[in-house]
Amino acid sequence: MAKLRETIVQVEALHFLRNRYRSRARRGRIYAQTEVRTKPKYGGKRADGLIAYRRFLGSIEVISIEAKSSKTLPSMKPVLQLRWLIWNSIKAGLLIAILTGAFCVFYKFEDLTTRILVPLNTFAVGALLYGMLTFDSYRHCKIRVIAQLKQYPANEQWLAFSKDSLDSISKKKRRDMKKICQAHGVGILSVNHRGKVKILVKAKHNYKLLGDYLGYYSSEEEIRNDIK
Repeated sequence: MAKLRETIVQVEALHFLRNRYRSRARRGRIYAQTEVRTKPKYGGKRADGLIAYRRFLGSIEVISIEAKSSKTLPSMKPVLQLRWLIWNSIKAGLLIAILTGAFCVFYKFEDLTTRILVPLNTFAVGALLYGMLTFDSYRHCKIRVIAQLKQYPANEQWLAFSKDSLDSISKKKRRDMKKICQAHGVGILSVNHRGKVKILVKAKHNYKLLGDYLGYYSSEEEIRNDIK
């Protein structure tokens, strides 16, 4: 079976999310468009899809989409970041050392050498053990496509993948990818060759205290007019 093209993933994901949010839009007016760029001062980045609508109370909601197919598989896979592994291990070692130091103080160890050396040793051993035991954890990994999606500010951000591209990744990497996306508040959609879209991870809602996210996009005025 032929691999699903990225443009199909893009269009099907946009259609699915437009229908999902339409009921929330005031008077049912909703903007949904592919290939929308941010303003030059925000990098002029191109979102694969953008949805905007005005809620019943007047606030504007913005949803951005990044679509991926099997051709862009490397950007989807979780990749170990050594500096994250080292930093997370140091934090774990420090926590263990602090708890050990508190233990020494609580039991009133009078030997100053013991008070210093025991926490230091537990820091080193704790950091080493944490690194060894969690070496393969998603907590030390990043997915390049998330950084790409974050360039399109929105109340909700979604990654849309072709199902065949997800199936080509190991179960562990798919599980790690879901956990990493959940940690970043990013939603995941799967699109199969029949155009059926399935939500794998729900996007977390981002709030903006002042204004709305439309201010980041070049088509701001056009969009505001469309959703009046």
